[in-house]
Amino acid sequence: MLQYQNIKFDYEPFPIGVARPAFLPDTYRALVESFPPIDLFEYKADKGDKYSLSQVNNPGKYRRYVQSSAPWRGFHEFIRSGAFVSGAVEMLKRNGFDLGLPIPGFAERLYLKARAIKRGNPVPHFPTIKSRFEFSAMPITGGNILPHTDHPKKLITMVVPMLRDDEWNDAWGGGTSVVWPKDKTKIFNRMNHYLGFDDVERRNTFPFEPNQCLVFIKTNNSWHAVWPMTGNDPKILRKTLTINIESS
Repeated sequence: MLQYQNIKFDYEPFPIGVARPAFLPDTYRALVESFPPIDLFEYKADKGDKYSLSQVNNPGKYRRYVQSSAPWRGFHEFIRSGAFVSGAVEMLKRNGFDLGLPIPGFAERLYLKARAIKRGNPVPHFPTIKSRFEFSAMPITGGNILPHTDHPKKLITMVVPMLRDDEWNDAWGGGTSVVWPKDKTKIFNRMNHYLGFDDVERRNTFPFEPNQCLVFIKTNNSWHAVWPMTGNDPKILRKTLTINIESS
């Protein structure tokens, strides 16, 4: 369902790329038109003026809405499938990024554990890989996401703007910025501490455009942010679909 054939990566300071078009036009249009209403979302002030609807934030409303919407029900089945995870992993390998996935199958895991025990070595731990998605929205009147590097359990993040054609004014901002701490002691950020906008400098900004997918890998320095937007109509929202592949 997601298309990676045209993805282009930047390799510094961390792996981040853009695929466009991310979906076939009819599929993308159906997802945009059925994006859930904002009154289902949970407000997350600690994340920089953001609304979220996910299996973590308002999970009951999230599940009911996804199941009631044919486009999103189908998308949910795709994201939770092994084919989605393996497709993302193979796409990254083709572009030079080996995350050590997939996890060995059940029989191979048993063999590796038994061999470790026989040799007196530490028994290996094989994490569980999961995939999920979140609906997000921010008002253009100052909505933002503070500089951070993502939670340690995240492996891959994908961000898809949910936009109709000609709906967005670039003057509002809304792009995702690759940032870098001014204080070198803050560069390593495995545990995802947040910084203020004055604490970082912008290296690059990926504009907020329809039917594209921004893909990046969680690293110890994968600093990114969305600068406060500058629109004046609080009813206009920056709507996104955020997909995560995570390990236990």
